[in-house]
Amino acid sequence: MWDQHLKGRRIGLRAGREAFNPALPSLLMIHGSGGDKDAWRSQFGGLKGVNAAAIDLPGHGDTPGPAMAKVEDYAAWLARFIASGPLRPVLLGHSLGGAVAQMLALSDPALIKGLILVGTGSRLRVLPAILEGVISDHQATAKLIVQYAYAEGADPGSLQRGLEEMLLRPPQLLHGDFSACNAFDVSARLGEIKAPTLMIVGAGDKLTPPKYSQFLAQGIAGSRVEVIEGAGHMVALEKPQAFNRAVLDFMAGI
Repeated sequence: MWDQHLKGRRIGLRAGREAFNPALPSLLMIHGSGGDKDAWRSQFGGLKGVNAAAIDLPGHGDTPGPAMAKVEDYAAWLARFIASGPLRPVLLGHSLGGAVAQMLALSDPALIKGLILVGTGSRLRVLPAILEGVISDHQATAKLIVQYAYAEGADPGSLQRGLEEMLLRPPQLLHGDFSACNAFDVSARLGEIKAPTLMIVGAGDKLTPPKYSQFLAQGIAGSRVEVIEGAGHMVALEKPQAFNRAVLDFMAGI
């Protein structure tokens, strides 16, 4: 049924391994800065019992560009995509994707059934060393980002793959995404979000530490936080079993 949303459009979207079941809730996953749908590779086979799909934002993965300069623009694009078909999914957004999900929940709440906000916040200030460094010294900054993105003691193979993927991202794309994050702030509007909401965050997240998720929980009525031990900012990849379990527990209540 995701095909109905894609009709007439060139959009990168990957659905889960199970056949679509209209009796089950639907979940649309949104990647973070510089990412694409492959960021959810550990979820495609692990989220059984939901109609899961991951989308590429404009200028990322298989969705043509240009990339957008503001979170509001990404949210408006995503709202048009969802409105074009019959599904009203739960949005699962990581980092920048979480900002996009929050903005859409504020601008077009009727289009969604709930929110899962992963490693994100109502405000996403970016370290100047990262924001400026992706242009001035892409390679060194990519290494810095990966160091911040994974928990202490992370698997060396995961770190290497993360670095290789980061180095493949055009510096201008990364700078645009990080700039969009840096300008994002809906802290004063969290009380307007009425959708059922879950925050998931790695206990060792150095980019968007657990206090960011706790602040979201204080502002969004009825929401709660799931802190996953042994994980950093890339919690969905670092601890996929615990992450997928938290997602499925939440989806069971939708």
